[in-house]
Amino acid sequence: MDISQVYAIAIGGNFCLLLILNSLPYIVRLVRYLSPLISKHLIYRYLLHHHRVIGPWSRASVIVQLIYITGNVFCFSFRASTILEAGRRAGTLSLINLIPVFAGPHLSFLADLLGLALSTFQQIHRSAGLMSVFLALFHVLIAVVSRPYFALSLPQNLFAVIGASSLCCIILLSLSLFRKSSYELFLRTHHALAALSAYSIWRHLPSEKLFPRVYLYISAGMFVLTFIVQGSIVRYQNGVFRYSRAQAHITHEHGTVRLRIHLRKPLRFKAGQYINLWIPSVSFWSFLQSHPFVVISWAEGAQDHLDLFIEPRRGLTRELLYHAKNGHSMDPLVLFSGPHGKSVRIDKYENILMVATGFGIAGHLPYLKQLIHSYNARKVRARRIHLVWQIRDINVGIAAQPLLNGALDEDKLDDGCILSISIYWESNDIPKEPFGKRATLYPGKAPLQDIFRAEVTEENIEKKQIETVDWDTKILIEEELESGRPSRKEGKMLVAVSGTDDVRDELRSLVRDHLADGISLLELDYQP
Repeated sequence: MDISQVYAIAIGGNFCLLLILNSLPYIVRLVRYLSPLISKHLIYRYLLHHHRVIGPWSRASVIVQLIYITGNVFCFSFRASTILEAGRRAGTLSLINLIPVFAGPHLSFLADLLGLALSTFQQIHRSAGLMSVFLALFHVLIAVVSRPYFALSLPQNLFAVIGASSLCCIILLSLSLFRKSSYELFLRTHHALAALSAYSIWRHLPSEKLFPRVYLYISAGMFVLTFIVQGSIVRYQNGVFRYSRAQAHITHEHGTVRLRIHLRKPLRFKAGQYINLWIPSVSFWSFLQSHPFVVISWAEGAQDHLDLFIEPRRGLTRELLYHAKNGHSMDPLVLFSGPHGKSVRIDKYENILMVATGFGIAGHLPYLKQLIHSYNARKVRARRIHLVWQIRDINVGIAAQPLLNGALDEDKLDDGCILSISIYWESNDIPKEPFGKRATLYPGKAPLQDIFRAEVTEENIEKKQIETVDWDTKILIEEELESGRPSRKEGKMLVAVSGTDDVRDELRSLVRDHLADGISLLELDYQP
């Protein structure tokens, strides 16, 4: 490339940059116009709903997966002179796709590094793993078919079969039928098979060539680096010696577990974030178990303790309930990593509808506390918060009653008119009656369609004059009106949900038809 070509590229680049900068307002308008349409027809509409084995698949996710598959197929088949060449390329692509799969020991930490939600990175992990397995199988199949004799006595061939078999076992055991029966056993088996497959691939690759072994070295280097960084953070947060480490206090209420972690130094947690907890003294196998739990406590600054509201199921959570009932573990050894997860800004919405089922209330509690605190400090635009909670076991409601009453106690501004709590008990044997402070208990399932329609039409929002709003908010509204920007359409209403698959699907269907009206749906990181 001579100097004149460099000059031409520089001049052309400057003109393109000026053109893009001048077109930004039009691009922003186009994005605002297309965003509700794309969300309505691609993101919010399912091709396959929630299923116990697979799903859900939205139109957008199917399109992205088809593009991903097409790209890989193109890479190993484009201008391949022979089928052996295509098989060799497939093997190399399998290693490349394994890089994000082996990038670190914990998906939560990797998701935080990339700024993604855990569910999004889990989908990337699954997609890359599946693609690697299919490419590896194609690579092995071509090698077996194209050779007159595939000798397993050769280490290179033997470890190729072992590696491919390990990857297939990972896919098989990842099915919900096996995964949900014993998650702790599945997780450790998953890790062991992943390590076996990595070692087998390393033994299979020729040692005299840098490529394609370099891709395996990149994966190993990223894994070691993230392991060291995360391990250092965990060690710093939890302390090293007995008298400087984090301590936990475990109690139980009506069949639920309450756990408070006293930190060695205050940490800042945002609403909706969670920790991964490790308590090795609970049971014999608990040293192999770490579980994610959403933090229900919230503070504007750093917290010196973390509160957890835990549903006893199997394994660690069931053991926690047992020890809490018997008073065996009042000060167990505790290690945790976090904060993990993304905290969503909900201060721009005027009307917030929170929907929870069962222990999904834990995901809403920190947002509820943050909203009420910010409302009292005149930092949010919210005019109404409606919490709808559907429960099957009334004991869960009784156990969470002090937590909800604590939020209601803070709702003092304007005579406590911003927060409304509706609890629906899936039983027809009770009448409508008060529950705790300013909460109402209803029989049966929550009529989500009627509740959503009432919130959209703002039937229950008290109208206020602009003069009653604080000075900063009044200036903000006046500036929006003068500038011509919509003051209510964008950020008009948020529907936040932490509930069962059926409830999320119903709310997604309801919100889909009102996206153009400024109504958004938020599925919290924690889903019961």
